[in-house]
Amino acid sequence: MFDLVIVNYNSSEFLHDCLASIGCSNNGSKLNVFVSDNGSEEPIDYMQKTFDDIAIIRNKQNLGFSKAINAILSTTSSPYIVLLNPDTIVLPDHFWESVAAFMDAHPDVGILGPGVVNPDGSMQGSARSFPRIHSLFFGRRSLLTKILPNSRFTRANILSNNASASNPLEVDWVSGACMVVRRKALEEVGMLDDRFFMYWEDIDWCKRMWDSGWKVVYWPAVKIMHHVGGSSDSIVIRPVLEFHKSSILYFKKHITLHRHLLLPPIIAAIYLRFFALLFSQAYKMVFDRRKKKPNDIYETAATEWLYRACIEKDSK
Repeated sequence: MFDLVIVNYNSSEFLHDCLASIGCSNNGSKLNVFVSDNGSEEPIDYMQKTFDDIAIIRNKQNLGFSKAINAILSTTSSPYIVLLNPDTIVLPDHFWESVAAFMDAHPDVGILGPGVVNPDGSMQGSARSFPRIHSLFFGRRSLLTKILPNSRFTRANILSNNASASNPLEVDWVSGACMVVRRKALEEVGMLDDRFFMYWEDIDWCKRMWDSGWKVVYWPAVKIMHHVGGSSDSIVIRPVLEFHKSSILYFKKHITLHRHLLLPPIIAAIYLRFFALLFSQAYKMVFDRRKKKPNDIYETAATEWLYRACIEKDSK
């Protein structure tokens, strides 16, 4: 029923926990698990022996997220596709059965996004409005959002803050950290735009879904845990660069009305944000080394959740 696609790049420890959580959370659903490895230096082939029914595709180089996903999707046929980051943990609370039942009951939903939880248990802003120029400065992890978490710009941008704990909410787009996609919608809308090497491909896909008449829904009743940046922490500059390159591509692609007036200030704002983030990261590398590493927090939470998943399954 589900084709799961995970793109891995030097994230073997995260990937191991992710695959373990998939196995422990599955209570009989048909899951075809594909790992597309983008030229990692770390060994991962041993996982094929550790976990049953997974296929590992080794790409000779880093193809980028979209190309790696599309290469798998072109070979699969299940009615539902799940894109999952390697730095995620699937919770054991009947995730697969609940998602399948929801999608079966709502045939107009093209993409479903679950609730996404940080390692400390807080909710991530994984459901959002389509980006506008102010979105560049009121993003999920931006300084202005932290300073003004209840501002109208933050509330308008991060829609998951407005959602109830369990009710589904129609939103503009959901995070590609975990995204459930209907095969029929994929066949109508098309695959990911592989010009997006990394980041913003999920926003673009959701935009195309809405433009083609398919709904995008956020449903926090089912959850995963996500360690933000776990698959890209080893390289500091490139993720920041690729994020901003993809944001420029998105605006160039989707702004058509008053394009000559709107694009220049948007691109200028993107460049401003890019250099501000580079400065911020350089500051953290020099002055902020005494804080507890995110991986330490993640490992504690991942261990607890995997224990829950496997113990609950074994006790049944």
